[in-house]
Amino acid sequence: MRNSVAKVVRLSALVGAGGALSFAVFFSNCGGSEGPRTGAAGTSGGVAGTSGAAGATGTAGVTGAGGRFTCPSDSTLNCPSAITLTGGHVTNFSPEEWSPTDGKYCNASGLRGSVFSYSGPTVDGGNISSNSHGVDAAAGNFRLTLMAGSAGYAGGGVSFDRCVTAAASTGIKYTVSMADGGDQMNCTFKLQLQTFEQRPTTQSPPGACDSTAGSCYGFPASPSVTLTTTPQTITVPWANFTTGATHTNPFMGQIVGLQWQLESGAPLEDGGAQTACSVEVRIDDIDFI
Repeated sequence: MRNSVAKVVRLSALVGAGGALSFAVFFSNCGGSEGPRTGAAGTSGGVAGTSGAAGATGTAGVTGAGGRFTCPSDSTLNCPSAITLTGGHVTNFSPEEWSPTDGKYCNASGLRGSVFSYSGPTVDGGNISSNSHGVDAAAGNFRLTLMAGSAGYAGGGVSFDRCVTAAASTGIKYTVSMADGGDQMNCTFKLQLQTFEQRPTTQSPPGACDSTAGSCYGFPASPSVTLTTTPQTITVPWANFTTGATHTNPFMGQIVGLQWQLESGAPLEDGGAQTACSVEVRIDDIDFI
């Protein structure tokens, strides 16, 4: 992965209310999928259950104008007929996969999707969490600039236009690096797997979670990653993902997106406000393994 860095504004110390809070997510990209703040780690996301039939392979992408792959243009999250990605490959934001014209990626398996970012609301008297995102076509990677205010969160990721099964895989890997000037402090940085069962029915396309009957967005989350300025490959087995939500079916068979979330750290030892942090990260080479 080629690491194109940009200076990130260091966030000053914030004063705010401590404690973990739950918030509604506000998007900066309407094409993205929602991502909430997660609470304390729950039970293992690998909920026991019998494996269903193998998912169908998606319509193969073919090279079109400019040497890019082409994919179906609609968005249908049909998890009983979830597609299987050839070699587990999601995207590497290469010229063959990424189109700056429509802001979509499309891989050789026929999987198409968007990039997005999000953050929580103001929680500490004016100092807010913030986000921005984009694909660096020259470097061939996904950029996320995230600022998690005290007791806040921010994140972003890639959405899928099809439900994907990774049931034949053992986990997921990706590469990530932090730009010079970023400060993770003691904030957490986790990968979350968006699942169909925890995607609200109010989203477009809809998921299966009725938010009027209970909470949604209980996405399985990885252990926290310590970010470095040197690109590192992160490999996460499915068994290492945890969630407080109950998934009726194994979560790896119903993946509808991926998101990375930066979340404010625990309160200071002297009882001060939760710590804030500000980073720019570059993400690339995303694959199920």
